[in-house]
Amino acid sequence: MEITVTMLGGTSHTLTVSPQDTVGSLKNLIQKKLRVPLQDQKLVFVSGQNTTLSDDSKTVSEYGLQSGSQVSLLVTQPATIQVFLKNDKGTSSVYDIKPDETVTDFTQKVGSREKVPVSQLYLVHEGKQMTEGKLSDYDVKAGSTIYMCLRLRGG
Repeated sequence: MEITVTMLGGTSHTLTVSPQDTVGSLKNLIQKKLRVPLQDQKLVFVSGQNTTLSDDSKTVSEYGLQSGSQVSLLVTQPATIQVFLKNDKGTSSVYDIKPDETVTDFTQKVGSREKVPVSQLYLVHEGKQMTEGKLSDYDVKAGSTIYMCLRLRGG
């Protein structure tokens, strides 16, 4: 069966699915065809009433979708939060970040604003050195304080 996926900007795409396909497999198809990451997708079945397709394990037919059905695709982005950075001089400054931002990107942002070469600094949150992955992997939340430390130079 064919369903129409309409994005917020008004562009529509026709996708072919089986009634037994799950919402999760529909999201995978949308990721492949439209290049929208799974975690950023919110699907709403537009019928007499709007129904959010929230359970990825349910089939599309369980939600009442049939050939010709209209599904709205909302692309969600994680909210920006504010964290504090305490530099080597003890001065605090505020940074706007997204929890899924990588440690590498945040370190580059810090190096640029603090005017310290990235190779000479490292970041610590809750006693753990932040080396790789995402900021959320280190339990960074709104209002968290991250410490900028300088590497010892010499030989």
